[in-house]
Amino acid sequence: MFEDAHSTPRLLRFKKIHYYLVPAISLIVWWGMLIAMLTCWGAQGRPIYKFMGGVHQDPVYISDIGATNLQPLFIACAGFQGIFFVGTLLLEYILRRKIKLQPYVSNKQPIFAIVSIVCAVIGQLGILFTAIFNTNNFHNVHFSMVGIFIAGSFLACLFNDFNTFIFGNFPSRLCPNHERVFFGQHKWANLYMVSFFMKVVWLCLAVVFAVCFGALMYNDELSPSAAFEWAISFWYGFVLVMWAIDLFPSAVKHYQIRHPEMYPAYDNHTGTYMGAAHEKNDQNSSTTTSDHGTYVNAENNHLINHDDNFNQNYRGPVESGPSQDVPTYNSHRYNPNAPHHIKGPSNAEDTLYNMQKEPEQPASALTRD
Repeated sequence: MFEDAHSTPRLLRFKKIHYYLVPAISLIVWWGMLIAMLTCWGAQGRPIYKFMGGVHQDPVYISDIGATNLQPLFIACAGFQGIFFVGTLLLEYILRRKIKLQPYVSNKQPIFAIVSIVCAVIGQLGILFTAIFNTNNFHNVHFSMVGIFIAGSFLACLFNDFNTFIFGNFPSRLCPNHERVFFGQHKWANLYMVSFFMKVVWLCLAVVFAVCFGALMYNDELSPSAAFEWAISFWYGFVLVMWAIDLFPSAVKHYQIRHPEMYPAYDNHTGTYMGAAHEKNDQNSSTTTSDHGTYVNAENNHLINHDDNFNQNYRGPVESGPSQDVPTYNSHRYNPNAPHHIKGPSNAEDTLYNMQKEPEQPASALTRD
C-alpha cells in the first residue's frame, strides 16, 4: 500500500469518487440539457413556433423550446439537477458539522447555511414548475416561476458566499489542518477570500445578465433578450464548479487519512503538527488503518484519530475575537498560550508532543490573532 501511495502523482492524491462529484453531476445534467435543446432547435432549421405569434427570433427562448416535444427532457433535467443543487449545499452543511471540512467558525454561519438551503429548495422548485407549466399553455404562471427560480438561486448563492467571507476574514479561527490555505501575511491572503471574490464576480455578472434579460424583454427586444437568457443559463453552471471546489478538500482528507505513512497527524489536544515525530517513528514501526481514519503506531502504542482531529479542542463557532473555549491560531504557528477546555494529553501523547515541541519563544512572538 505504501509503495502505491508514494508512486501516485501529487495532483492525484485524493479520493476520486467523493462528494465533490455531486455539484459536478448537476453541472453535467444542466449544461447537457441546454446543449441538447439548442442543438435540436438548430437541427430543426431554427423554427419559429406557432405559439410565438410569428415573431422572428434568433435565438428563441429556452422556454419556447421547452414547450415543444422536448418538454419531457426539460422537466426531467430541471428536476434532476435541482436535487443535486440542493444536495450540494446540504452536504456542505453536514460535512462542516461533522468536521469533514473546515468547521464553522462563527455562530452566524450555520444560520446562513440553513437559509441558503431553504432558498435553494424554493429556487429549484421554481425551475421545476417552470418546466412543468410551459409558456404555451400557462404563460403567466411560467414566467412567475422563472422569477422564483432566479431569486431563490441568487439568494442561495449569496448566503453561501457570506459563509465563505467569514472563513476568509477570520483566518486565526481556522483549524490548523488548513494552514495550506494561506499564501501571504495579510489576513485576507488565504484561499477562502479568493473563493469569496470569485463568487462575488459570479453574482455580479449574474445580476447583469438577469437585468439585461428582463429589460430587453420588457422593451420587446426579443432576440437579444433570449441571448441573455441563454447566457445566464450557462453562467449558472459555473457556481456549481465553485461549489465542487469547496467540497474537494474532503476528498483530499479522505485520501490522507488512509495513507498515514505519508500524512502524519496533528496532535489531537494542541493542534500541533506532529510530522517530524511520526516520520522518525515510521522507520521502525508499523501502522494500520481502519475505515474511520484511525491508525495505531505500534512503537508508541497510541491511537490517533484523523477524522476527529479538531474535535477535542474545537467547541463550535465564536462571534468575534478570541474565545475562552476555542483556541485560536495564527496563519503559521500554533499559539500555546491559547486556553483549552480539555484536561491535557495522555502520557503517550505528551511524550510525542515534547519530541516536536519547539524552543520557547519570547512573549512578543506569541500573539493571539
